[in-house]
Amino acid sequence: MRLCGVDREYVLRRFLFIEGLDVYHQGSTAALRVLSYLPLPYSALSTLRIVPTPLREVVYDFVAKRRYDWFGNDNDCLVLQEKELLEQFIDGEEMLGRGGPCL
Repeated sequence: MRLCGVDREYVLRRFLFIEGLDVYHQGSTAALRVLSYLPLPYSALSTLRIVPTPLREVVYDFVAKRRYDWFGNDNDCLVLQEKELLEQFIDGEEMLGRGGPCL
């Protein structure tokens, strides 16, 4: 997917992973692409890309809506604590100004 024409509101609605110049992924595909960069056993989960995208998106949305109920919400955000990580986010400056928990 190309990044041209993507507005801020669109980025805030879905998980977005920018993989390269003008190349991005969203939703379940973005999550699986991120997993592919992690060490085993996490990277092995990226093979779930063989599952058809509409089915993956249903599962992704189901988990996304319930993740805080299942895993809780930590107010200490690693991204806000590490400047090098924060610089990798589109709205890094806004995250610093907000000072709240990671979403």
